[in-house]
Amino acid sequence: MIGALAPFLGPILEIVRRVIPDPAERARLEADLTRAASDAEARLAEAQSAIIVAEAQGSPLQRNWRPAFMVVCMGLLVWHAVAVPILAAALAVPLDEVVGLRAVPDGLWTLLVVGMGGYIGGRSME
Repeated sequence: MIGALAPFLGPILEIVRRVIPDPAERARLEADLTRAASDAEARLAEAQSAIIVAEAQGSPLQRNWRPAFMVVCMGLLVWHAVAVPILAAALAVPLDEVVGLRAVPDGLWTLLVVGMGGYIGGRSME
């Protein structure tokens, strides 16, 4: 069925099945609704594609801000997980509870998971 509109289209079609007794009219209306939902989803995909094309034709900062942001997030995680413990060991500074991966805010983990998942998922869809 239609991707994003499926949760809405199913109940609407169920109401159509209950309300319209004539099978031919019901089938025509269901086909019209499905076609309209499909057309709406196609227009949405075209609009999203136009946005991506416009962004890709923009400045280097405009084109690369998402990957650059993910690199910064990964850099912060590497800093907390690798660099801080190595520096602490080299300088003989005892690690505290607030150092290392436990010091990474939950929001940064969520942002990284959503960002990487969206980026990888988006690239997979291409």
